[in-house]
Amino acid sequence: MQVFCLATHESADVQCKVCGQNYALYFECKSREEREQALRMVVETLDQHHQDGVESSVHPDKAFNVPAWHGVAHMSGAAILGGAPPWAA
Repeated sequence: MQVFCLATHESADVQCKVCGQNYALYFECKSREEREQALRMVVETLDQHHQDGVESSVHPDKAFNVPAWHGVAHMSGAAILGGAPPWAA
C-alpha cells in the first residue's frame, strides 16, 4: 500500500497538524479500510518530519510517497494508479 502526497496551497485531503501544510493524496489502494490505514500512515509521517523543527520547510518540497520510495515520486504506483496530475513531477 502506498500513498503519493503532493503539497498544495489549496484545500486538500490532509493538513499537517504542526505547520498547517496541505497535501493532496493519491492512493494505490482502493478499499476504505486501506485508505484509512494509509491516511494514518501519512499523518504519522508528517509528524515525523517535524522532529527537526516546526516550519513547513521540514517536509519534502513538492511530493513524496508513504511509505518512503526511492524512485521518482511521480512514477510511483500510488501516483500512477491514484491518478496524480502529470505536472506533479
